[in-house]
Amino acid sequence: METTAAGTRSNNNDKDRTKITVGFLLGLTNPNSENILEFLASDAAARTEGDGVDSGTKSVPSTPFPPGVPIDQDFAGFLPFPFTSNFTIDSFDYVYSLADIYSMNSGPVLNTSIPHVDPTTLPTSTTTLPTTTTSPGNPPTSPFDPVSFEGRASAIIAELQELHNALKVCDPWYDGSFDLATATAVFSPQNLCMFAATYFRVSHIDFSIVHRPDFGTDRTTKTLLLSVAIAGALRSPPSDDALAARGYLSLIEEYIFRRLHLQLPHGSTPEFTHELEESLQAAVMIHSMQFFRNDMATRRKNRMKRFPVLVTAVRCLGLAQTRHAPVFQFEDFVRNESRIRLATWMALSDWQQTGMFNVPAMITPAEMTCDLPCPLELWDAKDSQEYFELAQNHGLNPARRIVSIKQCMDALMGDSWNGMGSFPFQDVNPTDLQILIFAINAMVLTSNLMGVLGPSSQNLMRAISRWEFMWETTRGRMDPGVFERSGMVRYNTELCWAAKKLIKVATAGDKSSAYMQKVGHESLVELHEFVRQYRDI
Repeated sequence: METTAAGTRSNNNDKDRTKITVGFLLGLTNPNSENILEFLASDAAARTEGDGVDSGTKSVPSTPFPPGVPIDQDFAGFLPFPFTSNFTIDSFDYVYSLADIYSMNSGPVLNTSIPHVDPTTLPTSTTTLPTTTTSPGNPPTSPFDPVSFEGRASAIIAELQELHNALKVCDPWYDGSFDLATATAVFSPQNLCMFAATYFRVSHIDFSIVHRPDFGTDRTTKTLLLSVAIAGALRSPPSDDALAARGYLSLIEEYIFRRLHLQLPHGSTPEFTHELEESLQAAVMIHSMQFFRNDMATRRKNRMKRFPVLVTAVRCLGLAQTRHAPVFQFEDFVRNESRIRLATWMALSDWQQTGMFNVPAMITPAEMTCDLPCPLELWDAKDSQEYFELAQNHGLNPARRIVSIKQCMDALMGDSWNGMGSFPFQDVNPTDLQILIFAINAMVLTSNLMGVLGPSSQNLMRAISRWEFMWETTRGRMDPGVFERSGMVRYNTELCWAAKKLIKVATAGDKSSAYMQKVGHESLVELHEFVRQYRDI
């Protein structure tokens, strides 16, 4: 019996097993979709039926949901950041069930290796954020206070209008519109609260660059508040305000990047202040939102103009070299983990775009010497006491987690290998392996474009083989139910297939695919046809 990427068992004689294995890639790159999430809406059912039909081309099954409404919300949350999604109110309960996975005490979902907080730094009292509540048929309430957002909401609306007016005068390519009454309704304090709450419920689980307990306080900047809100609006149930918010994406992108530019002076390295930190978080978010739009002009601007700014900021601030100390104050942990997550999600975004559009990577695995991100439970801890209790309750050893992407890649590419026992750390989880397979894909594609894939192909194939062994071992330890809800990591097998196939096609000198004929595609058509062409070979 074999295990497919969807985690279901299939017979060895199943001739369509390979089609099922790459069905996610085919659907993800479907050029007939307005956006990626059209495929994700019906993917769960198609992939678990085991009928061998490509879910990217199969008709959507009959459901009680209106067209375009995702059936399986964990699909919608696993991308670096989704462009748009609608779902029914009742589906919030399902989202909460996904979040519950992260609080389980068994299985590999809770990583058993994290940095340690000095218990002598624990506060004598703690405060908690209000929690969201749901009831059947009713939307969840927001944990945020609209009153605290009133001043920032008014300022955001005024500044967006001012920017719109300026762009109308100075930018001949700007064709946006701005209605003050509509903007006032869309970005009201109440909507900012609800949109932000939706973001943290639905997307934070897989795009966790913001320290959730700190968001919504008086220190939250306008740029981060706006970015989180528009991200939540794109994932909110359809309403006039949620739908209208999408029309402001390009204006908001310009607003956020202009604020970031002001904090990145030429010729000097700025201090990593709270304001700069949140400006970077906002910029990485809006970049990801725009990246997943199936619009050529937006994609070109995102890749050529926006992304280099973010890469430069990561390098100039040294974010990719951030390490946790074995013992530290909780405030130091939050600040350093924020830096680590910004660098890591920037690298992931780069490596994903490298694969989707056949372009050289801008961020190299070798420069990623920062620690791997800590488990989400610890990142979401509200204070040192909660953090320390998690570490104590699960018997976590701080020495097992302080390791970098570079160290992991060096081990995978090295001459000697004694199995997982020779890996830099033992508590490897599916997310770690997801990061590493994206890094491997980026190395394969960049090596090919630089003309050195031939001499390095043997080492890369050896690294892939080692990665596969680790993935099968890690996946085998996971409860099947947890695996089905684990988001994008359950498609690691398909990412591995892509790396192997790219090496095989490139080293054979096969240029029959349009994907291999050009550097820098601006649509998903070429990658989609590549997957379709080589899936059975």
